[in-house]
Amino acid sequence: MLILSCWVDWADGSTFRGAAQEHPGGLVMPYLQVKDAAGRWTTVVEDMGMPAGKPKTIAVDLTGKFLSASREVRIVTNLCVYWDEIFLSDDSSPPPVTLTRIDPSSADLRFRGFSTPRIDPERRQPEAFDYANVMLTSMWNPTSGLYTRYGDVGPLVRAADDRFVIMGSGDELRLRYPVDALPPLAPGWTRDFLLLVDGWAKDADANTAFSQSVEPLPFHAMSAYPYPAGERYPDDEAHRAYRDAYNTRPALKLIRPLATR
Repeated sequence: MLILSCWVDWADGSTFRGAAQEHPGGLVMPYLQVKDAAGRWTTVVEDMGMPAGKPKTIAVDLTGKFLSASREVRIVTNLCVYWDEIFLSDDSSPPPVTLTRIDPSSADLRFRGFSTPRIDPERRQPEAFDYANVMLTSMWNPTSGLYTRYGDVGPLVRAADDRFVIMGSGDELRLRYPVDALPPLAPGWTRDFLLLVDGWAKDADANTAFSQSVEPLPFHAMSAYPYPAGERYPDDEAHRAYRDAYNTRPALKLIRPLATR
């Protein structure tokens, strides 16, 4: 098992398009190679994945992937990925694990502002953010359209059902979990918390599809985004009621216009 601690300084649509134009094959997502008996690099994992955003740890199963006595591996990509720690674990016996799901006891959507960015003076580290230091100003307004109204949004985050919380720039979704409902730990055990998030993100870059509007809304059954004319966001009674009840907040105007009419 190859364990990689890393992060991605995620770019916008124009950056990705520029990178795709510079390489004959377009964007090259990370893939993994090992050496065969002749010493040639051979691809054995065509899509090894990568961390989605800030510091995370991922695992790549190398069981049966080595083609020779060599244990060299090579990762190939043209994306900006910051690999901070990489090591190989030969422990093939998984430890006992007990998974306990707990749903949030409350989910509150509100406007908070923007965490102050921390930028490495030598630009050797990706941008980080100081949550305790809030800025109320923004360099741009949220994309136009209807967002989820502020307040309790608990019913929208309990299942992946295409009824989602639509957040704009500066919004915060605060979740609280009843951890006292978890079973006590057995002697010698430790507890980790995993947050499962299902959703989509869209920026306002000129090379992002429908970048200037919240619509069209994505949905799990779509074949692509933008989706073709024969597909549409669910239009049954439950989803119409969701949109009427929750998605009623116009985009905020965070920047004053340069001139008034």
